[in-house]
Amino acid sequence: MPMTPLRCLWAFLFLFVSLPAQADEARLDAVKEFVKYVKKTKDEALLVEAVLTLKGNECVPAAEELFKMLRHPSGVVQQTALKVLETYTQESTYAPWLDGLPKNKDAEQVALIIKVVGSAKMKSAVPAIEAAGGDPKAAVLVKYEAARALRTIGDAGQTPMLGSLIVDKEPQVRMAALDTVAALKATAHAGAAAKALDDPEWQVQAAAVAAVGVVRPQSAVQPLIDLMKQSGRLRVECAEALFRITALDFGVDPERWQTQWNNLMSIPGWRIPTDEELKKKAEGRKKYDALYGKKENTTTAFAGIPTTSTNVLFIIDVSGSMDDLVVEIEKFQGYRDRKRFTIVQTELMNAIEGLTANTNFDIVAFATDIKPWKGRLVPANVVNKDAAKGWARGLKPIGGTEDQSTALAGLGGAANLDAGKTNTLKALLFPFGIDPENPPKAVITGFDKTAIKSPLDTVYFLSDGRPSVGKLIETNEILKEVRKHNEIYRMVIHTIAIGDFQKEFLQQLAEENGGVFVDLGR
Repeated sequence: MPMTPLRCLWAFLFLFVSLPAQADEARLDAVKEFVKYVKKTKDEALLVEAVLTLKGNECVPAAEELFKMLRHPSGVVQQTALKVLETYTQESTYAPWLDGLPKNKDAEQVALIIKVVGSAKMKSAVPAIEAAGGDPKAAVLVKYEAARALRTIGDAGQTPMLGSLIVDKEPQVRMAALDTVAALKATAHAGAAAKALDDPEWQVQAAAVAAVGVVRPQSAVQPLIDLMKQSGRLRVECAEALFRITALDFGVDPERWQTQWNNLMSIPGWRIPTDEELKKKAEGRKKYDALYGKKENTTTAFAGIPTTSTNVLFIIDVSGSMDDLVVEIEKFQGYRDRKRFTIVQTELMNAIEGLTANTNFDIVAFATDIKPWKGRLVPANVVNKDAAKGWARGLKPIGGTEDQSTALAGLGGAANLDAGKTNTLKALLFPFGIDPENPPKAVITGFDKTAIKSPLDTVYFLSDGRPSVGKLIETNEILKEVRKHNEIYRMVIHTIAIGDFQKEFLQQLAEENGGVFVDLGR
């Protein structure tokens, strides 16, 4: 029988009503099957696959199950659950959690909820985040995640919470708040950021330097000059922040800065440049640096990268490929031979010799495994520098040409070949005190109460190849892992490449961690 207009209308309405109902039923069924599967599965890879099945099945039960996975012992499972939750964007999904936040006494759970809604960029959650993080009795973890959530969401909030966190007693909270001020250009907190330049922890000072360089308060100029007068890595960052505030450039010379600042303060009506004026000055400086090169008054340098740091770690690749010869002969004149490692070894010895007496340093050689010289920072006195050069002189590539020949002859060299691969992740996590083969308990929040205790602030990382062994060898995953830890440690990581491989990884590693990338050549 032909469909009448009325029947067509009823059919359309039935379809309109039934499709959402069917979708809801499908989502709930997906959650039910997920729960059954997780109960009987222990394998990490299979659990990751199972968690991914909840992507596209947004509903309150799915969110609740994913939230449980955030406390799973496996960090990979935790991160996967968070990634899926980031795709859940409906306010109704998070409403039960946010409504119960004021009465929730489980600090870890509150912090996780804040992290999740922050990762999902849920703007409607900002008032609840402020209420939780702004509570004077809130746990450190809650305040830390509250500051980070505002940054991720892109909303500085409407309450004084961010300002109160800048002066919190916990340094990691102060850092997180200052990072949010910088990321959101929250000028309302410019004065508090300027005062934080006098913080007792250098990592907080570094966050404050970055923040005032963005929000540009005139009140930060004198504290920046005072901070520059102290030795250490922050001198370079202070110089950059001073330029961003004043549009003047006197490098890392605090006395010259002081003289010029005193002169400016004697001029009636002087003001800091506008953002537009600064932009023009920055473009001019960029062109000048490109033509003539930027020079800083520093002594310590490795492979042409200078630093004012007094706490330095050199990480050197000794994998088998470092025994190969360079091909750009013109670039490498004056070395005893053309092996990559000879060139690196020579540069390292020169860098050690140039270390100033107020510097602390260590060296790590790496291939499949890592080999620290001391395993701690030691003063760069005449005795330690001589010992370091002797140790560096004794290094040689593992699994190089000689070992390959031995292996081909059947004389047992295969073991050295296995030991001569490139475990980049293990080398890069050494500065954070982490062994990826024996990691600490996985925690989904970024809070690390041990990070502030580390004096190490600058790393030189040299390698000739892509990662070939280790827990992670995919470069984007390694970059992500370093970012996660360095958010609090705030180390500058300079990278140096030698050899004929794709160098984008090392360049990105330096850029993401405040460092300089140098390509020595092929």
